[in-house]
Amino acid sequence: MTISLYFAPNSSAFAPLVALEEARANYRAVPVSLAAGEQHGAAYRAINPRGRVPTLVVDGTPIPEVIAILNWIADRYPDTGLLPAVPAERAQAFALMSWIASTVHVALAQVRRPERYADDPAVRQALDAPGRAAFAAALVELEKRSTATASAYLIGDRFGAVDAYALVVRRWADGLGIDRSSFPSFADRTDALFARPSVRRALDREALTLAAAA
Repeated sequence: MTISLYFAPNSSAFAPLVALEEARANYRAVPVSLAAGEQHGAAYRAINPRGRVPTLVVDGTPIPEVIAILNWIADRYPDTGLLPAVPAERAQAFALMSWIASTVHVALAQVRRPERYADDPAVRQALDAPGRAAFAAALVELEKRSTATASAYLIGDRFGAVDAYALVVRRWADGLGIDRSSFPSFADRTDALFARPSVRRALDREALTLAAAA
């Protein structure tokens, strides 16, 4: 089996990168430069016609979208426990990941990728403030969830796909310059997760792959 993950730095692709490292999968990491517009090139569009990252390619078959990729990794490597075995907890995991994809990521895109929503520069600029407000509101919700559980993990009693996705949100928050004092429990929780061996390996793989491509 050949596995390739097409990713961009500081994108939602970090969640599948962490999941693959957690699974100790044998895979190839392929960087896509969003700044250079590689996502719009014919080569990448042949893999993902939407021109988005991440895309996982398994034996030549592309799998787009973060949640679909995380689900594939969890199914392919069941011993990792990336998705809860308890049906109610698994449903909660998908609910939280869907919310991150449909709400938190959209708020960030309003700030970082306003060209997705408008051609007019003035409209793009106007999207910044509501995007930041929506992202801040999402952090409030994650802070409440974080303080409501005694577990080291957001759902269940072991590291899972939800926690990998939470690290993406934390990186986005840092990138937006949001003070951690507004989400102290979530900040402490994600700090601890960043020390996890699989997460450290994912960070190293990301950095080394980008350096090799430079």
